[in-house]
Amino acid sequence: GKARLAIEKEAQLKELESAIEVTIETIWTCMQQTHSLGQHPDHLTQSKEALNESLNDLMRNLGKVDRASRGMTDTVPFEVIQRIDSGQNPDEVVKKHLEAALDKNLQTRARVFGAHALEESLSHYLKLWDESEKKDSGAST
Repeated sequence: GKARLAIEKEAQLKELESAIEVTIETIWTCMQQTHSLGQHPDHLTQSKEALNESLNDLMRNLGKVDRASRGMTDTVPFEVIQRIDSGQNPDEVVKKHLEAALDKNLQTRARVFGAHALEESLSHYLKLWDESEKKDSGAST
């Protein structure tokens, strides 16, 4: 049931991660080959062929990313993507959200504790009141 789904999801995430890593490597290769086109005019035909092959690899890899991501319902918060694009560490966003969740958890725990303390106090005073009512009604009869 749930364990099987978790294992399948983990496998799908690993496949997607691998496809993204290969795609990034291919993009890097394309960038290097594009840069070297102007550097070595005597090998222009060879360089163009290598670049074309790398671009074909890139398209195949993007197809793998697309196939691996089908059915994925997880999303990445836009703030994380913005941080990555600007060269910042996305872990700071996760840390911020974790700290907010911990603060909310502490507030909720305090409310629950306060509600239990109020309940115990009211229960105690209701017992005392009930006992005094019984004494008063017993004394008047």
